[in-house]
Amino acid sequence: MASGYVYYVSLKGVTGAGHLDTAAVEEALPRIRKHVKIPVGVGFGIRDAATAKAIGRVADAVVIGTKVIQVVEDLPRERAVPALSAFLADIRAALDSRIR
Repeated sequence: MASGYVYYVSLKGVTGAGHLDTAAVEEALPRIRKHVKIPVGVGFGIRDAATAKAIGRVADAVVIGTKVIQVVEDLPRERAVPALSAFLADIRAALDSRIR
């Protein structure tokens, strides 16, 4: 019934809390893909380049929300954009390195 993509919430509880078990995500994705023919995006608990890379190896999309908001909220306006740009550049580099 979905279109576009399916969003798999990979962490029980509230976003930004707890530890993401990437092995559990890897185990769950084949079960999800048996029921959908569209891309599966994974989010919740992804807050750094290493985790994004691990999830990017098995998911079709990596969704990062809380960490982006935290970067913006924790810094003065003039430092938020450069900090967010650097954070996202690290994520992009990690995702790109998984396919080399």
